[in-house]
Amino acid sequence: MKLMKKHRGRIVIRVLLLALAFVVTGMLGACNLPFGQTGSNAKGGATVPQTRTFKLYVRDNWLTMPDGKKAYVFGYTDNPKGPAQLPGPTLVVNEGDKVNVILINDKDPTKTQYNTTGDGHTIHLHGLDLYSASDGDPMTTPPRDANGKVLPYGAKGKGVQTGSLKQGEQFTYSFIADHAGTYWYHCHQSTPEHIQMGMYGAIIIRPVGQPNHAYLNSPAFDVDSTFVLSDLDLPGHNADYNTLYKNAPDVNWTNSKISYALLNGKAWPETLKDSRSVVNAKAGQTVLLRLVNAGTQVYTLSAPGLKFQTIGTDGRKLSQYPISDTISLGPAEHNDVLVHVDHAGTYTLHEHIDENVPSSVPTPDTNLTTITVK
Repeated sequence: MKLMKKHRGRIVIRVLLLALAFVVTGMLGACNLPFGQTGSNAKGGATVPQTRTFKLYVRDNWLTMPDGKKAYVFGYTDNPKGPAQLPGPTLVVNEGDKVNVILINDKDPTKTQYNTTGDGHTIHLHGLDLYSASDGDPMTTPPRDANGKVLPYGAKGKGVQTGSLKQGEQFTYSFIADHAGTYWYHCHQSTPEHIQMGMYGAIIIRPVGQPNHAYLNSPAFDVDSTFVLSDLDLPGHNADYNTLYKNAPDVNWTNSKISYALLNGKAWPETLKDSRSVVNAKAGQTVLLRLVNAGTQVYTLSAPGLKFQTIGTDGRKLSQYPISDTISLGPAEHNDVLVHVDHAGTYTLHEHIDENVPSSVPTPDTNLTTITVK
């Protein structure tokens, strides 16, 4: 009996040592991973879950539109020394990864002499399964002390901060990447204003072991493109700047009008100069369009000569994959769509805002970008 116990004890110790070796090996491998990439097992390329950490900062910027007009924006960036990126950086992880997104509000562009506390900011990871502490809603963001330490809900006292993150604060939003698919993130403080001003970006979760699939066992693709759709109200953007820096009256965002339809932060034809915003493929290939509607309107997309096959909506794979001539996305929707390109040519991707929807406003241009097939 004693011999059996000793034998079992040795087995347990060996198993624990082996497990520890795997953990240490994984940690060492993770140290050498580039931003936005995940690790692989040397045998067969099987993906090993990693802990992925992203740091995002809040900055502002001035965009030059195709007609030469300037638009003031503020949003996220992963470069603390650079301006806001529109959209924010795309966060790419693998299914099973633990993800930490750290929002660092060290230079709040909304904190001015006329807005002395600043608006504050958050990150809402839209469509993901989250604990309330990481939801990004100011109402559920945990209280913090003066050093940024998270406190129990209901904590009160001198120096305790609640709600959205003010200048000088940072907070870590954590989640497990449970479901492959396309998602997005945005600020949940003064949501209509802050999304319109540019506080949004895409999240991509890749399935384990199938890098050329949007979901496990979904149809394969050859070309992967992420298209974040949005709209820009030029008078509203510049009025917001005047509110912050010239003490002008607050902007009434319920009267927002669309000046430009944007794809990845650019309006036609500037999208054609952005490698992220054009598609280049070969005849016979399949293109995956990861579509996110960060705008305020229902967008209907078409590309005469091509058809769309929707394989997933809002981060969940469909049981059937319908094929259609157009794709419609409501505000905040995010879809994964395949385009099979059989014939060489240049196809123009159009957007149309549904005028039958009461909140929709027609835009001056209907082109977004091109799909070139050789």
